Amino acid sequence: MISWVGGEQTEAEDGEDDHEEEQEEEDVNEWRKRLKNLTQTSSRSGGTAGASDSDSSMSSVPVRSSIRSPFMDSEASTAPPVAQTAPVDPPNKPTVIKIAAASRKKLVSPEAQRILSVLDECVRKTDLLSLIPCKIEYPEIVSRELGDAALTTLREHLRLSEKFNRMPDARARKANAIANAVQDSLRNFLRQVRHQEMETVKEVLQAAGPIFENDQKAVLELGAGLRELRHVLIERLMTMPREERERKRLEQEVRERQQRNVELLYTLEQQVREATEHRDKVISKKDEEIRRLRESLQQMERMWEEFVLQVQKKAEQQHQSDLKNSEMKCLGLREEATQLRAQLDLLTKQHRETEMALRKKNNKLETEIENWIQKYDMEMEEKQVKMERLTQAYEQEQAELRELQEHLADLGLEYSQIMEIRRQERERREEEERERQVKSDATVIIQAYWRGWKVRKAMKSKAKKKPSKKGKGKKKK
Repeated sequence: MISWVGGEQTEAEDGEDDHEEEQEEEDVNEWRKRLKNLTQTSSRSGGTAGASDSDSSMSSVPVRSSIRSPFMDSEASTAPPVAQTAPVDPPNKPTVIKIAAASRKKLVSPEAQRILSVLDECVRKTDLLSLIPCKIEYPEIVSRELGDAALTTLREHLRLSEKFNRMPDARARKANAIANAVQDSLRNFLRQVRHQEMETVKEVLQAAGPIFENDQKAVLELGAGLRELRHVLIERLMTMPREERERKRLEQEVRERQQRNVELLYTLEQQVREATEHRDKVISKKDEEIRRLRESLQQMERMWEEFVLQVQKKAEQQHQSDLKNSEMKCLGLREEATQLRAQLDLLTKQHRETEMALRKKNNKLETEIENWIQKYDMEMEEKQVKMERLTQAYEQEQAELRELQEHLADLGLEYSQIMEIRRQERERREEEERERQVKSDATVIIQAYWRGWKVRKAMKSKAKKKPSKKGKGKKKK
């Protein structure tokens, strides 16, 4: 397990690194096996060149017991390190348990960056291999965009690939040499276009000629596997030992939970078996009860059939007696019907005579009614004329009445104004009378106060004069 903090490995957790590194080595070996299988599939479908190159690139990577040592391809060693970006999920990638977010967003270790550079270079080559045509139909495009050397190398590679595909399996040794030549030619072509723009090379290869769909599919599967491997490596390289322990702890919890679920499932299965046995017992009891009910029902059906036979026999006997009685009743009813027909004929004759008399009376009444209607019409015409005259007279009187009412309304308004003026005048006179009375009362009161004041003043002056006279006399003595 690689744990990089500031470019150095944490020393506190070296004891657990060995086991984790062995686990990582097993994972890498498993991925290499998968890549080899994909390469063999690509070779069988006609894409031996691209697959072999990718396989050789991957097989040239030295893998030790620890992933700390850098492993580089002969070509990828000169390639510049690729900037680390967020991992891209490959298509149809299985869902994994996400423990926690990575403690950093960049790989600081140069060895990890070299590993990712190798994988990125392999992915880039795989993308180019999926677009290599089976035949060059437009060599001028390849020569103009990629150069004559690339065109020559590509032609040589296609020639060797076609020769390899035509080789039978019996000539395995020679085929192996041709396969190596195909790999070398493809490697030379990839070296020549390595410094070209990726999009330009893709466009040129797509426009150069047709592509076998089976070959392209196999190479795309290889590229998907490489991308998935890149994603796994990024996740493992960016995982701290603490996060790995947390993941293992969660896995242990999941296993314990699964064990508990298995025990619970076993308990539930036992309960289900017991419930099934109980249900079977109940069903057997119900079946026995149903059997008894069926026997009882069959017995009731037999009894019902016997009862129906007896009822039918009695009904037949009753039908015979009713038939005899009905025949006797029919004879009596026929005689009664004959008598009623005779009475009907007699009554019909009488009713016809009565109808004739009523018709004559009705005609007479209709004539009288017609006369009365004519007389009524004449009287109504006279009354209509009289009514029209009365209506005209009434309208004239109504017009005169409206004029008088309007005049009366004017007079009423004038009367109201006059009465209002009189009322105001009367109120004014009453108000003046009240003011005059108030003033008179005030005058009387004022005069009374004035007289009283004068009397009191005179009495005071008299009272003052009397003591002064007495004092003078005493002094004389």
